[in-house]
Amino acid sequence: MKKTDIQGSAPPQLQIEFINWETLGSWWSQTLPGIHWRLYRHSAPGAALILPDGTRRELEPGFLYLTPPYRKVESQCEGNPEQLFIHFILNSCFVPSEVSLLSVESDRTFEELTGELEALLKRGNPSESKAQLLAISIVSLALNRLPPGILRFAERDSRISRACRDLRENPGYSWSNSELAERYGLSADAFTRRFRQIVGITPYHYLQTIRYALAAQLLESTDLSIGEVCERIGVNDPFHFSREFKRFHERSPSLYRAERQKK
Repeated sequence: MKKTDIQGSAPPQLQIEFINWETLGSWWSQTLPGIHWRLYRHSAPGAALILPDGTRRELEPGFLYLTPPYRKVESQCEGNPEQLFIHFILNSCFVPSEVSLLSVESDRTFEELTGELEALLKRGNPSESKAQLLAISIVSLALNRLPPGILRFAERDSRISRACRDLRENPGYSWSNSELAERYGLSADAFTRRFRQIVGITPYHYLQTIRYALAAQLLESTDLSIGEVCERIGVNDPFHFSREFKRFHERSPSLYRAERQKK
């Protein structure tokens, strides 16, 4: 029997960030920050996503939908469908840059797993260990049912994998392409070219997306001032911060905070 040596290969790390079940409304019409993968399951029609190319995709019952990170996707909702959603990080694993939405048809296995998870969430137990395990099972099964070859693994180049990790873990640091390239033994041009080949976007875009997703999270969940948020994400100029934040989230930082904290 042929043996497979897995000693030298590091599997992608799946980390569940947030799980919830809720009834949607018009408030769901917003730009979705791009730092996480997202998995959606809806009980009824009424919700849709506007993809970066302007295509509108209805999120229909009977399917699970996944949106990759680092895409500018907008949500729309007319009606009140129930939504199960899971935000997760899949370290060192990417899809081609032109892909912004993936779908997997539900079946009995998915229905049993999602039904059990929704029951836990309706009882108010999103952090319970069983809920976390169910979420991992649902996400893993959905990822394994994607078309062959759609996922790209940065483990094939450990330098890019480590660069992604460094940028995620230290978004406030003043990274430069030349510093990253030198750290991983590449020229600046070769590093940028290889990074884009695997991740689908440039290192600068990757870092900016992480920074402004973190900024949105801080505005929503803390009372930090705009200046303190800027400091956390490594931006020195509040005017530049406001301009870039609006480019990512289509509203000013103060308006974003007011809308999110009102919800």
